[in-house]
Amino acid sequence: MLTWAIAIVLGAAVAALGYWGTRPLPRGLVALRALGATLVAALLLDAPLAPPRPLAPWVALDASASWGPDSARWHTARAAADSAMAAGADSMLVFGNALRSGALLPAQPTDPASRIADVVELARAQGRPVVVVTDGKLDDPERLADLPLGSQVLSPAPETAPDLGLAPLETPEGALIGDTIDLPVLVRANAVVGGSEARLVRVLLGGRELATQTLTPLEADAEREIRLRVVIPTVEGEQPLLVALDGADARADNDTVVSALTVSGAASVALISTAPDQDARFALALLRQTQRGAVRGYWRVAPGQWREGDALRPVSEEVVRRALGTASLVMLHGDTAYFGPARARARGALVLAPSVPSSEEYYATGAGDSPLRAALSDLPFEELPPLRVGTPARGGLPALLARRARRSDERAVVTLREGTPRTVVVTAAGFWRWRTRGGRSAQSFDALWGSIFDWAAASSAPARADAASTAMSREIVPRPVVSAGPVGGAAARDLAPRARDAWWLAALALLAFSAEWILRRRIGWR
Repeated sequence: MLTWAIAIVLGAAVAALGYWGTRPLPRGLVALRALGATLVAALLLDAPLAPPRPLAPWVALDASASWGPDSARWHTARAAADSAMAAGADSMLVFGNALRSGALLPAQPTDPASRIADVVELARAQGRPVVVVTDGKLDDPERLADLPLGSQVLSPAPETAPDLGLAPLETPEGALIGDTIDLPVLVRANAVVGGSEARLVRVLLGGRELATQTLTPLEADAEREIRLRVVIPTVEGEQPLLVALDGADARADNDTVVSALTVSGAASVALISTAPDQDARFALALLRQTQRGAVRGYWRVAPGQWREGDALRPVSEEVVRRALGTASLVMLHGDTAYFGPARARARGALVLAPSVPSSEEYYATGAGDSPLRAALSDLPFEELPPLRVGTPARGGLPALLARRARRSDERAVVTLREGTPRTVVVTAAGFWRWRTRGGRSAQSFDALWGSIFDWAAASSAPARADAASTAMSREIVPRPVVSAGPVGGAAARDLAPRARDAWWLAALALLAFSAEWILRRRIGWR
């Protein structure tokens, strides 16, 4: 054992230095000092007192839905885990989307994830190797290298038939009737050699077929993205957008993916400006990034003339009125009374940004006492460009405060009004300077307007689709598998007794030094 060899060398060196040049050499005293010094060195190095005995491993069984509906594969995996336990394993763990005891072993694997990270962290803390029983489709396979030495992966029931599956859809959350959207569809093949057959991909919205495309065969472990252009039909409300693979293969539960798409005849979020400027343009861009549903911008470019969107398509004033009355969130910019009393015309949340005449420069100084205080308190107020400020709104909660240059008068430039739905009044302009300056100033623009829109929309936002089906779609889609065999590189503990656990070694070292001292005194040495 290396540590004992080092301890013996150190003990001999201490004895040799202590009696260097002594004639005649007192061999008994040298031996006692060497023994005591060796034992002290062994205690410091915590030398083992017996050959190492590794800790019994844990068994970690993957209980994710990627095993598939074939119960025979799951029974084979459970049998492999039981065999590992019978071979001397300490205990069994079950992992998937959460880590739990083997006593909670499910009858069928249904977890919507295959995360090994929790097993790795627990095993590293204990220094215990792990036998991982899995189908190889792990969400974080790179973490296997962090397991303690002596760990291994078992894949007792590999797939034997080719399979194609669809990855979760990435779709807009909302669209207008007549919109054209490009739908990316990602198809993956499993690792079975031989690949797949040609299949037909179909897209349906609310039960109506919108597009089809033939998918040519894929090789093993291959993936391919196809893009389907679809036109939104005349349906309204939240509709299921379904993509399906026709035909049959090894498993049918990954041949269909569904996403919710909110379809409306008018915009669900609208920005209506009678005096278009940079503030309105940047606010519309942020609305598109942050809000759920179809977002539309309407611009009044001349008396009685309205344009829609970035392409400035002509629209009638009636279309704009309908958007004001039907959208769940409306920002009115410019003449906020153009269509009459805004609160009476709009059914959804309102953000009012009336036109501001030329004025002295005001500077944002801090966040008011409002629900937006946490989001706005960290803005770099001393770095922000000035604003033009109009007459402050009456009533409500002040969210953003501004002060005129070199004066002490401070007023609210953003005011929140509670209600169902909510209203926000912004009595300042020139925020576009924040956005165009870049850096922290641009981030402040996004933080201010993003928090305004989020707070206002919270009172009328539609419920978001459940993420459980998306997680399950991600789990059951084919993907590369990890190889069976040894894994891990972290240090592993053993059960060998150590020197620091043996009190008698310290006592023996003390006796050796005491005997040496007594003998030295008897012959007249100090």
